[in-house]
Amino acid sequence: MEQTEERQSGVQRGYIKGEILHVVFRNEENFYTVAVIRVRETNEEIDEKKLTIVGVLPHVEPDETFLFFGSIADHPKFGIQYKVEQSRRDLPQSKQGVVKYLASDRFPGIGTKTAETIVETLGETAISRIVENRDVLRNISGLKEEKAAMLYENLYEQQGVEQVLIVLSEHGFGVDLALKVFQVYKTQALEIIKSNPYQLIHDVDGIGFRRADQLGASIGLTGNHRDRLRAGCLFLVHELCIQEGHMYIEAEPLINQAVALLSSPNVKIQREEIQQQLVQMHEEGMLVVEETRVYTKSLFGAEKGIASNIRRLLSTEVKEEFPEAEFLKTLGELEEEWGIEYASSQKQAIQEAIAKPLMLLTGGPGTGKTTVIRGIVEVYARLHGLSLDPRAYTASNPFPILLTAPTGRAAKRMSEATGLPSATIHSMLGLERWSWRVRQR
Repeated sequence: MEQTEERQSGVQRGYIKGEILHVVFRNEENFYTVAVIRVRETNEEIDEKKLTIVGVLPHVEPDETFLFFGSIADHPKFGIQYKVEQSRRDLPQSKQGVVKYLASDRFPGIGTKTAETIVETLGETAISRIVENRDVLRNISGLKEEKAAMLYENLYEQQGVEQVLIVLSEHGFGVDLALKVFQVYKTQALEIIKSNPYQLIHDVDGIGFRRADQLGASIGLTGNHRDRLRAGCLFLVHELCIQEGHMYIEAEPLINQAVALLSSPNVKIQREEIQQQLVQMHEEGMLVVEETRVYTKSLFGAEKGIASNIRRLLSTEVKEEFPEAEFLKTLGELEEEWGIEYASSQKQAIQEAIAKPLMLLTGGPGTGKTTVIRGIVEVYARLHGLSLDPRAYTASNPFPILLTAPTGRAAKRMSEATGLPSATIHSMLGLERWSWRVRQR
């Protein structure tokens, strides 16, 4: 009997070796798959010759054979299933088997003759050698570059994901997270994992510094290695800004946290080492350091852009000005109608909003900001002789006031207070929810 059992920490793992009969369901976004297999070999306590498997799997096709590791589950609706935790394609081991595999319909343009040449040149391990290094195909006589590229792409699509799963599982990565890595990098996944694992922090959701650091250690990026120190600094600047809502981080607390993050019982990172890397990263354009402030490049650009646009708005000429007496008369009539009296600071805010091209209104919860917004809208409309009934406007003559807020809840609250339509900032700008691409309007 073929030795397919694997041992983990001395404990035999449950497995099923099976041939894919057909795929019942597959989600190409997260690779969740339901398929029916013919059981060829197993150490599980099952009698079924055909069995449904479920789980996150690489690309599978009928007639392919896999080793599945997992557990038996009795679904209340669908009955006995095998929940796959890990899988491995069962590749042919003989030269004849490899030739037959490469000459199959899976690899267009590679016939039996070419497959035989490949196997004669690269041996029985041809498949794994090609996946690990596409350049070995340059040694194949008569194999054109275009066909070699297609063979590699097809092989990598089928085998490369499993190589990624194997490498990452050795470092505690689950199947879901490992497949996310593959989806982001595709054919470059193994190269990036082995050359610059810290890049995963910025490109793959769910991977933080600690996980990337495990991969880094496996290729020698340990202790005070420059790449490790830089990755830790970049991670902290980004995380602290996002978590605490800052545009930048002060250098002193950043250095303290970087030392704590990067030090271990065996290695003590010095403050001077972090300071040196921050200076070099600024010089190389990886971060922006201004005096004691440390920015990510994107947030620095955003802050400069915001400041520039505020200056532009402040320099905009107000088209129509109103005497203070007319403003106070209009506001007084409004207070009388509503049965309220604005505080002096609220009156000043309403007047500033109407008289200036830009006004910032701040205040904690319950300080009357929404009441001020309502006053701004009403006084502005009355001074300019505008109707606040949205039905009075058309597509060619749109409603003249836009009410927006960062969140849907805040937009709803604003609409309830004013009786006017409001929207979130991103929907008003025409930004799609997930991709953040601007739609044409």
